[in-house]
Amino acid sequence: MHKQQLDKWLHGMHKPGAPLPKVYVIGCADATHYTLGVEVRHRIEPLMKGDEPMHFSSLDAAKQELAQLGFAQAYLRMSCAYEECGLEGGQRYSEIPLPLTRH
Repeated sequence: MHKQQLDKWLHGMHKPGAPLPKVYVIGCADATHYTLGVEVRHRIEPLMKGDEPMHFSSLDAAKQELAQLGFAQAYLRMSCAYEECGLEGGQRYSEIPLPLTRH
């Protein structure tokens, strides 16, 4: 999903009480950056800016971007880059609620 699409959706007309989409800050055990994802139809799509996924060098920068878009809650999804970690057939990531504060 493109950032512009998400911004238009967030600020468009909705039914009262309509939930915001679930958003994720996604990191990997040995990665040097975080990406953003949006749950669309029960699948996580990367948040794009132009032709590239948005990425941030720090967790704080990713949180700030989501707060500026109007989100109060996100989920930190950390995954392991190594197949030998975790149970076979099991979940290869962990999800942690991530409160966002506006600055």
